[in-house]
Amino acid sequence: MTEFYSVLMTMNAVCAISILLSGIDKQRPYFVVLALLNVILFLFHWCSLSLHSATSVDDAVFISKLHLLCIILGHPFLILVLGLWTRFKYVNALFYTWCLLSLPLLFINIFSDFSIRYGENVELVSYQTVFGDYASVLKGEGGAYFPLIHLSYGLSSLFMMYCVVRFFKQKQTYLFGALLLTIALQFGSSVVGFQIDQQNLNWVYVGGVPSTVLSLLVLGMISRGFKEKSNELVKEFEQKSALQHVFAELAQISNEDGQHAFYEESVELLTRYTKADYVLFGLVDANDDQKIVTKVAFKGGVRIENFAYDRKGTPCENVLSIDACVHQSHVADDYPDDAFLREEGIEAYIGYPIVGSKQCTIGVLVLLYKTPLQNDATVKTVTDVFATRISAEIRRQILQDELRATAYIDYLTRLPNRIKLLRFINNIRSRFYTDHNQALLMLFDIDHFGEVNRKYGYDVGDRVLKVLGDRLQSYSNEGVFISRCGGDEFAVVIPDIKADIAKVTNVHWTAIQAIVSKTCEIGNRRININCTMGAVVFPSQLDSSFDVIGAAEQAMMVSKEQGRGRFSFFDPALLMDVEHARELEADLLAALQSEDGLDVFYQPKVNRDGDIVGAEALVRWFSKKRGFVSPAEFIPVAEETGVIHMLGKWVVERVLDDMARWQSTGLNVVPVAINATASQFEDSEFIQHLMTSIESREISPSLIELELTESGLLTERHKAIATLNALRSFGIAVALDDFGTGYSSLSYLSELPLDVLKIDKSFVDGLHDERNRELVKSIIAISKAMDLTNVAEGTETLEQVELMASYGCTLFQGYYFSKPLAKKDFEAWLSGAA
Repeated sequence: MTEFYSVLMTMNAVCAISILLSGIDKQRPYFVVLALLNVILFLFHWCSLSLHSATSVDDAVFISKLHLLCIILGHPFLILVLGLWTRFKYVNALFYTWCLLSLPLLFINIFSDFSIRYGENVELVSYQTVFGDYASVLKGEGGAYFPLIHLSYGLSSLFMMYCVVRFFKQKQTYLFGALLLTIALQFGSSVVGFQIDQQNLNWVYVGGVPSTVLSLLVLGMISRGFKEKSNELVKEFEQKSALQHVFAELAQISNEDGQHAFYEESVELLTRYTKADYVLFGLVDANDDQKIVTKVAFKGGVRIENFAYDRKGTPCENVLSIDACVHQSHVADDYPDDAFLREEGIEAYIGYPIVGSKQCTIGVLVLLYKTPLQNDATVKTVTDVFATRISAEIRRQILQDELRATAYIDYLTRLPNRIKLLRFINNIRSRFYTDHNQALLMLFDIDHFGEVNRKYGYDVGDRVLKVLGDRLQSYSNEGVFISRCGGDEFAVVIPDIKADIAKVTNVHWTAIQAIVSKTCEIGNRRININCTMGAVVFPSQLDSSFDVIGAAEQAMMVSKEQGRGRFSFFDPALLMDVEHARELEADLLAALQSEDGLDVFYQPKVNRDGDIVGAEALVRWFSKKRGFVSPAEFIPVAEETGVIHMLGKWVVERVLDDMARWQSTGLNVVPVAINATASQFEDSEFIQHLMTSIESREISPSLIELELTESGLLTERHKAIATLNALRSFGIAVALDDFGTGYSSLSYLSELPLDVLKIDKSFVDGLHDERNRELVKSIIAISKAMDLTNVAEGTETLEQVELMASYGCTLFQGYYFSKPLAKKDFEAWLSGAA
């Protein structure tokens, strides 16, 4: 007996905990109430065991009250569980009413001196149970209120039957059967309890067994639900993994092997994943928008030949007009005019649109199945992703084709641009090197076109170029390639010359002049223009490394120097100069990197008595390969190529390193002038580098002088003045070199913040001429008027020194006092001056 009740109480405890956790997790209140009911059942079974184990009447009566208390409390909770579960509309009202009606009975049971179940006159009898042990039970006539317990039991049983019907109507077969079994067991347990009270049965009280069985069945249902959910999660995880795998494979498909290969690999992957009987990717026929032409088609996982079909009367018509189209079954019945669906026995259809540029539907991606689709959500998602990916690839290809086209077309004239011209020329050169044919490039630009822009505005200038482009477009043909190189420059290429080159050039030049010189009517304006041209024959006039366009530009520059409105052929002799400049540039760069022969010499600046007051730093190049290279040769090349900026920084670093060492060794350090070209002066990075380098070596800025030419200061007025002020504020002196040789305005120069005025050597050399002497006097007078120190350059004789001194010149620089000195010799001079 004890084991029996222990098993029941254990079941109640397990059910209470498990059902409560499930109710909280799934937010189902009826599970929570059922868990509380199992707590009451646990107490009921404990009371049943205690009642059967009682040894005195008083103990048995007390336990009997607790036993009946569990019954009174259990009925409302059972009603609440079933009412909530069946979604009974008035369950809350019924529960509270039941509780209210049960309260009197509850109080009578608690506070009466006897058990209302057994009455006042009771005795404790013992009997041998079915389990072989002995149990006690009270025997009496029953109290006056005991029929109310039976009434409550009967009403609860009726409500349970009502809930059975509701479960049946809700098609909850499992719960319908479980509750029906519970009712049957409850009836049986009542009979057992009655027979025990009548001493007709040797069983024990089993009144809580039916609800315990119901709880166990519910627990089984929950476990089955967990298992199903677990299976769903496993299936969902597997599907997710499969999706991730297929999407990863899709992402890895490259379009490097061509667009068609991308489509074929994508559709094959979709076929493998979906296991569709047919997978078709097709586009609307360009010649007939009522037809679909397949680009890739698979049947049974095997690639088949492409085909075309009418889309009218097929599901594809809906895909093209209203978006995706899905039929889980009977698609052939829905589209009776589609013979293909009927003949192939197609049952299910999934179609997604292929979207091109401007969001227009241009094709379809279709999956066909011969069996109905049970769960199409995943297949739809995958097909949608593949359709989107293919659509994106189509749009990317369209955009790439458009960009490729625009990359070779000039936006204004719609002629081929410079990039297309270069490709065209390179193709000709690579082809003609083997068959010895010749081609002609004629490059021309509009004479004084800047005046057109200045006089009429850039908008009118662009319209003139467009008119010219339209005319040249009409002139071009298969044997005449015309492009706009940029700005007002155009190129005409004759790719294969069979006749005399000079005659061919003259014919085309005459035609081009006629095209260009024809009056351009822009609005009410009549604009007349002309052109100048340079021509080059290639590949015979050039080697493989020389720029064809560059050669034509050089020839055009020659034409302009000769007076414009004409054309000139490229002179191959110019190649030597160009190649020499290229090689010199390369060697100079190499020298800067390896310090191959580059050095700084210093030419002293002295007063009339020959006392050193400063020096000018002069770069010299003693190349191992070339020997001595004159600054007059490599400085212009450095200017033209931009190497001057690297060279200038190198000179600054070398001079400042020398001065820092002289300071540390106690030499008499004098101000040193460093030359800067126009491009260096305009480069804020060079100026900042100079200042930073001076600070880093702790050299006084007053020991540095920056020499600029007049051309170097003929920049933007305000910018030049601002830069000069910044230099002087820092402490660097500014010298104007070669004064009087340029074309600068004296009024402009008078506004410039300068410190030193250097008189050019050409004036010193011409002192024998009276006019030159007057000019020198004027320059010195100007320097004094501007409060500038003056320096005479190139003084080579005593006569020149004395004459310049008589005019008021205070400082001298020239061979009479000293030539430019190597660093060692200059340091010796500084040592002597110390």
